[in-house]
Amino acid sequence: MTIRALVLIAGVLAAGPAPLARASAADWRFVKVYRSLGACQGAGQSLVGRRQAREYRCENDYDKAGVPILDLYVR
Repeated sequence: MTIRALVLIAGVLAAGPAPLARASAADWRFVKVYRSLGACQGAGQSLVGRRQAREYRCENDYDKAGVPILDLYVR
C-alpha cells in the first residue's frame, strides 16, 4: 500500500463519523424539564415502555435563576 492510499483511507475514516453524529443529534426531541433525576428517568422509562419513544436521555441544565434542572429528550 502506498502512502497516498493510506492518507486517502485515513481521510475517509476521519470524515465518516462526523455526518452521522450530526444526523443523530437532530433526532432527539425535547419533552420537559424536571427537578430530580428520578423524575426525569421515570418519565423517560414510561415513554419507552409505552412505545412512544425508542430511547431517552436526561441532560443537566440550569434555569434562569441558576438552579440545576434536567432536560428530558427522547427519540
